[in-house]
Amino acid sequence: MDALLDFVGEIYEASCNTRHWDSVAESLCRLLNARSGGIFMEDYEGKIRGIIGAYGLPKPVRVAYRFGMSRYDYTFQLQRRDPPGKARQLIDAQAIRHQHPLYYRLILKPNDIGFLCSMSFYNNEEWHVGLALHRSFNAAPFSSEDCTTLQRLYPHFKRAMRIHKELQQLRTRQQNLSKTLSRLTLGVIIVSPDREVAYCNPVAEALLAQQGALIIDRHGRLKAHYPEENQRLQTLIAHLASVDKQDITTRDEAIGLHHPDKEHAINVMLATLNEASDSMHPPGYVALYLCDPESALNLSGDALRKLYNMTPAEARVAIALVNGLSPREISERHCVSIETVRSQLKSIYSKMGVSKQQDVIRVLLSGRIEARSY
Repeated sequence: MDALLDFVGEIYEASCNTRHWDSVAESLCRLLNARSGGIFMEDYEGKIRGIIGAYGLPKPVRVAYRFGMSRYDYTFQLQRRDPPGKARQLIDAQAIRHQHPLYYRLILKPNDIGFLCSMSFYNNEEWHVGLALHRSFNAAPFSSEDCTTLQRLYPHFKRAMRIHKELQQLRTRQQNLSKTLSRLTLGVIIVSPDREVAYCNPVAEALLAQQGALIIDRHGRLKAHYPEENQRLQTLIAHLASVDKQDITTRDEAIGLHHPDKEHAINVMLATLNEASDSMHPPGYVALYLCDPESALNLSGDALRKLYNMTPAEARVAIALVNGLSPREISERHCVSIETVRSQLKSIYSKMGVSKQQDVIRVLLSGRIEARSY
């Protein structure tokens, strides 16, 4: 009984730590005297297929399953017929030797699978998840007690698999969100409910490094240079963090933060992240969007060329516009005529689908164009 309870803990550990599923497979094989085994998943909605935990299986088997070879495996055809939670000895190699000789010669005999016991955790239109355990030809068959033990573990495997899937989806969404935020042309900082900085994109890191009006202190919290501005900043963060997501009257907040060595303030817009019920973050997270008028916004010319099919010269003109230069200033800086710049602007408008300079600036500032470090 103690061994079984310890194993249940291993199952839930794996639900949070995907690398632990191999250990679960190994422990389960030892618990039921199996030579090898695996825990598999076919997620039809997420289009994910693979053996998520295995023991004693050759690596080519795991790779083959990932590429869909299981659909041709007689074992899985049989297993799909059983309801979730039913454990039984699915294969007795000698019993099906003459019924399915090809399967016997190609799968069972070369891999020394004399007996195979299986159980599904889920088997519906969403996904098929289960396990298979193997014993060699010269071992004893799986007993009814072995199957009873598996069925006792079924509720735990079922819950753990659901946790596993939900966490994987959250991690994927978090990675996608971080990737998107890292490519914004504005500085983005996300503050957690305990007021610590939970995320800071590369643009924000560059702004903080060169603009002392706002820093991250040794406790990992944001702090403005001037005490009165810092007090105002903390008040705004606290207010937005406490806003109920159903409160549609809440408005975004803004503040300008100053430093004695800088002529212009760094502009900070604050917004709650609780607006959507399926937000990546639980209540209390606040986003800060930073913009420094004194800093040149170094957009990637390569990104502009790829996205809008701009020439190198057109990309330089577009970037100069975003950084506040007029067409005449651009012509002087690039040592070309004003007519050349105007011609390049017309081409930029056409490629971006806009009609004036302000639209170019608006699109590039609000879009997800990769920014280079300052």
